Amino acid sequence: MEVILDRDAFLKGLQMVQNIVEPRQTMPILANVLLETEEGTVRLSATDLEVGARVSVPARVVGKGAITVAARKLAEIVKELPAAAVALKVGDNASVSLRCAGAAYRLVGLPPDDFPAVAPASPGAWLTLEAKALRDMLGQTSFAVSHDETRYALNGVLFSLQGKELRLVATDGHRLALASRAIGEVGKPVTGIVPRKAIGEVMRVLGAGEEVQLALTENQFVLQMPNFVMTARLIEGQFPNYEAVVPKNHPGRLTIGRAALGAALRRVSVMAEERNKPVKLTLAPTVLRITASSAELGDAEETLDVDYGGDEVSIGFNSRYLLDALGPIEHEQVVLEFKDALSPGVVRSGAGDAYCCVIMPMRI
Repeated sequence: MEVILDRDAFLKGLQMVQNIVEPRQTMPILANVLLETEEGTVRLSATDLEVGARVSVPARVVGKGAITVAARKLAEIVKELPAAAVALKVGDNASVSLRCAGAAYRLVGLPPDDFPAVAPASPGAWLTLEAKALRDMLGQTSFAVSHDETRYALNGVLFSLQGKELRLVATDGHRLALASRAIGEVGKPVTGIVPRKAIGEVMRVLGAGEEVQLALTENQFVLQMPNFVMTARLIEGQFPNYEAVVPKNHPGRLTIGRAALGAALRRVSVMAEERNKPVKLTLAPTVLRITASSAELGDAEETLDVDYGGDEVSIGFNSRYLLDALGPIEHEQVVLEFKDALSPGVVRSGAGDAYCCVIMPMRI
């Protein structure tokens, strides 16, 4: 195998796949990236057996072949190279020589025979949508994914395709985030829980302008863009009935400026206990009072003038959860919905109901 690649294109391709590689592997070859020649391209593949990615990089193919090389070390080397042509050649005993300008390297590789295939299943139907739309929806939900490995079904984002709507849902048991978007008819309903690692990689590689294609099969999630494909094994398990969690209507409803609310929460939570960062929101006619206190630190209070005419309600929340819920909202106004001190609160965008975050209250 002998190829010549543009350094910038080569680096971009490596960066799109290298994060999938885990530093510590039970199989040494999984720490490598597979390089294969095709007609006018080199195809780079990486996998950890759960998530896989493949990207094609334009190249001048002098000699066909394939090899696997340590993914992170190869990316580290190419990152430091000057913007010039990179010549890569496979020698005896799976060694790889790499030259660029005056720099030369020799890397120890492994034969490609034992590298697992990174091949997507054959989906029955593809969903096409803008990359920005998918990235926005993931930003509105991924923060609520659970990191508790004992609750395996919550360690990902639920993708639900029903009728003409795509829904993404994530929950860690303390909060639930839901984003929805109208799409074209996609046939029969299909759902799948996409693992947290795959979600992070999708958000990292998505651009702003291109379209992407999504598909869910019986056990696999597939994302496809020009010259790039990612696969992920779906999480097995029962996702909670999220529709039962989202309150249908609340008696207390407040529209408030997102920036003002976020700034006040950050200021007051400085004095909150570090473990759960609890703050109390007391909503009364014309005023919202935010308070926090700690036996060791002291207390803080801030009041905001609001347009509210309902009954007074006081409710405690983890301030981090509130700030996380506000983070992906782009609209200047947000809507807070309350019932009482023991019922979940809801954060919505002032632009509509395409996004909401349900947060369980805290006793303060």
